[in-house]
Amino acid sequence: MITNSFKEIGGYFALDIKNGILPEDAIALNIARNCLRYVIRANNIKKIWIPYYTCPVVWESVEKENCEIKFYHIDKQFLPQVQFGEDDFILYTNYFGICANNVKLLAKKYKNLIVDNAQAYYMPAYGLASFNSARKFFGVPDGAFLYSKKRLDNELEVDKSSIERFSHLLKRVDSGASFGYEDYKNNDETLRFEEVKIMSNITKALIKGHDSEFEKLKRIENFNYLHSKLKDINELVIELDKDDIPMVYPLLIEKDGLRDKLIKNKIYVAKYWDGIEENIEEQDLLDYLLPLPIDQRYSVSDMDRILEVMTKCF
Repeated sequence: MITNSFKEIGGYFALDIKNGILPEDAIALNIARNCLRYVIRANNIKKIWIPYYTCPVVWESVEKENCEIKFYHIDKQFLPQVQFGEDDFILYTNYFGICANNVKLLAKKYKNLIVDNAQAYYMPAYGLASFNSARKFFGVPDGAFLYSKKRLDNELEVDKSSIERFSHLLKRVDSGASFGYEDYKNNDETLRFEEVKIMSNITKALIKGHDSEFEKLKRIENFNYLHSKLKDINELVIELDKDDIPMVYPLLIEKDGLRDKLIKNKIYVAKYWDGIEENIEEQDLLDYLLPLPIDQRYSVSDMDRILEVMTKCF
């Protein structure tokens, strides 16, 4: 008797994706902020320390779990400017994927450290829990991996809505980033309303198709090249740990108009983070930090183009 459980044979082709592997020992969820919600539930957290300088959707996610927030500031080395209690739950952001040393230091000191590796996809697991974000490193609509010492008992629903968030990815391939930018913003906004779910099958399949070793090497190569040219003007002192695979090259330089000049020349640099209040201790990071692209799509010649555009501003 033929049933729906049989493998389908024949018919039209699906996306042609390599059959790779997913990270081991991870809980595959739909988005990074929901990894944090999962951790709060699994550990019954009632109060947590959160950095001021991080994406405000993090705060929203904590509030959705009826968990009290205590804020802390960071210094120029991205370290907390407060001494936490021994039993405090602390969220630490691995900024730009260059803070492995800080993560290891804090994990030794605080047993309830939770590491936000949304900008550090390849960072090994440290602390009580850690999580990353696939869509900040690959062309996927969503997806995140959570490493947690505690797991929820209840079974989660699988996310079936990824297919509705592909338009910006497809438009960029067809017509370029500018053409798909409004779709990107709209699709990003829909994620605010997603509940904690298991990662969709299509996102899993796309992640499996990536050559992680190649991509890590390209990021390091491009990062080191930019750093060799910019370290003397960068107000940040950067020294990568062996576990650092950066998301971007963070250039902190007090130069008005530089961001606009880069964007005008189709070098798109984000501003971290919209929604943070003004006049905080990290104000210079808000105003002047330029996250320069260094990912696997680009070569050293692309880095030279970035440098050429910047040179015209000095």
